[in-house]
Amino acid sequence: MIESEEIPVPGVRGLDHTADVGLEIRAPDLSELFRRAALAAMWLVLERQPGQSGEYPLPAQEGETRSIELAEEDLSMLLRSWLRTVLFWEETEGCVAIEAKLIFLPTPLCGSPDGQGCGLQGEVVGRFDLGPRVREVKGVTLHGLRVERLESGWLGRVIFDV
Repeated sequence: MIESEEIPVPGVRGLDHTADVGLEIRAPDLSELFRRAALAAMWLVLERQPGQSGEYPLPAQEGETRSIELAEEDLSMLLRSWLRTVLFWEETEGCVAIEAKLIFLPTPLCGSPDGQGCGLQGEVVGRFDLGPRVREVKGVTLHGLRVERLESGWLGRVIFDV
């Protein structure tokens, strides 16, 4: 298990889960929830900032900017796709997400019951870091996956297969 005080991303704490690693993310808005989830996922892989030691967040001007567009049937699946994308960049290229600016849009989606889905567009800043990894994240599971609006903001839960 990852103890909550070990994750230096505001609004994120570890969840107790057998053989896997879970996170609970809280944020005032949806964009910040997704940003914090990506930073926490990168921390799970590195257990440090990319390229140095210290705490998140890093200055956005240090890195490569990438555009992203995703669409899914609901916000939980959109969070899963988002995390799978940033983890793929990290695993295949060593590009660690350090910042994100995202907007969310309703999108037409054939597979959803009402024909409407959720989409995001934005830019992700990444820093290349080929240093050692603490753990390999094999996948973002569907188990316990959720994104919901609360009176005080947003809550997300995700379990990673490690």
